[in-house]
Amino acid sequence: MSALSDPVANDQRPAESHPRSAIVLMLAMALPIALVLAMLALTPLGHWQMDELLMMRAFRNQGLPALFSRITSWSPRPLSETLLYAYSSVVHATGRQLTGTFLLGLWSLLILACLAPAAVVKTDDPGVRRAALLVALTVLALFVSGHPVAEVFYWSQAAAAYIPSIALITAPLLFLLLGGRRSDRIDALVGGCVSLAAMASEVGAFFAVAFGGAGLLLSVAGRWRDTGAPAVRRRDMMYLVPLLAGVSILFMLANARLGSQAEIFDATIARHLLPSIGRSLSTFPADALSIDLGPSTLQGFALGLVSRTALLVLCALAFSRMSSTKQPGQRLVVGCFALAALASALFSLFAAYFQFGLNCCERHQTIRSQLVVVALVAIGWLLAQSPWVARLRRQGVAWMAVASVVAVVASAAHMPAAIAHDVARYGEILQARAANWQDAVSPDPEMKLRLSHRGEIIGSIYAPAGDFRNEDATPRPLRAMMQYFGKTRIIAE
Repeated sequence: MSALSDPVANDQRPAESHPRSAIVLMLAMALPIALVLAMLALTPLGHWQMDELLMMRAFRNQGLPALFSRITSWSPRPLSETLLYAYSSVVHATGRQLTGTFLLGLWSLLILACLAPAAVVKTDDPGVRRAALLVALTVLALFVSGHPVAEVFYWSQAAAAYIPSIALITAPLLFLLLGGRRSDRIDALVGGCVSLAAMASEVGAFFAVAFGGAGLLLSVAGRWRDTGAPAVRRRDMMYLVPLLAGVSILFMLANARLGSQAEIFDATIARHLLPSIGRSLSTFPADALSIDLGPSTLQGFALGLVSRTALLVLCALAFSRMSSTKQPGQRLVVGCFALAALASALFSLFAAYFQFGLNCCERHQTIRSQLVVVALVAIGWLLAQSPWVARLRRQGVAWMAVASVVAVVASAAHMPAAIAHDVARYGEILQARAANWQDAVSPDPEMKLRLSHRGEIIGSIYAPAGDFRNEDATPRPLRAMMQYFGKTRIIAE
């Protein structure tokens, strides 16, 4: 029998520790590594939108009071807004845009959140370590594919909110799943990270409320069932602190931005509870499972279903090799991660319909897709001791390798041509961005804005071509640019 399927090979090592098994897993790792590196290489081409121009002008002119005003009256995201304030301060101090540097730092946070937990797997078996690393790499690859990526990964303002959010949700889950068992340290990590996620974005706050509320309710209810006393214990702080953080952020959001009439695009749905619920429930399955191919298509749904199923199989097989699945105290926590990820993705969709009247925006779609990946990782762990997993596991590592490759290929099937397009124009785009910045910071009251540098993966600033002056009829992004840089005229071409 092959060493890839025999539970114990001739040298009495487990199949996953056999050299041929190691080669299979390492080959499977090459695909997500290549995809992530290709996407990471595009970070120097990142860009600003109108939001940075308006925000940084306020930060430059008003300082910390502008930061406080944004957090309390428009964007109750203390963590991400503080990151943007620090970034703005560096930009103003150096006179350089530093978009690539800022994005690279955020990408590094996400990469660390996915890969660092794989280093804490408590085992002497290198095969188990490789399985953990394969899961981490596959999750990272799915985070950067299968959905639009320009806003979350290449636009500074959105990246500052959504990359920390998904990183702070993913890291504690993977530490919990790969670390072997619950401990006070892991509980503190989970509670702290989820609380910080709540302060990074409204989706993080949705997650914190769902995770904290479900965990606290189930913990207290279980204790009441067992002892007859519905007491809150010290370990429940892992749920209580994120719950309080999330509720605080959502309260601030409800009293700030939620009442704005400027963001209503369909008045028949926006601010109407039942139509918003109906639209979100009817569109959520396709939104959660489809691979984005532009307009919603059957092909996109099929690819998404294949990719998600393959991820579930990979996680179940990989986690079945680890002792953490035999720790009963972890099942509640992991179940709450799965529930909170799906609930916050659904609530994000509902919030879009309720706030805007439509499924807006690209960045929200991206993080919803990422939350579905998080949920599937948690569900895969919960299924790891199922009989069907045991039957597949007897086939060795081959099924893990196949599942990872299928998950990544299906998720990124539409991306190679777009990546190749941006890579081919890398120098041109970088040169145009640099020339735009030099024109912008020059003392000349006029500037040229080069619009030919739009990328298929990275996107670009939204602005029409033409000759514009600082007047009411000028498109808002160009007016914001004139006001930030002190220009009276922009020639966009």
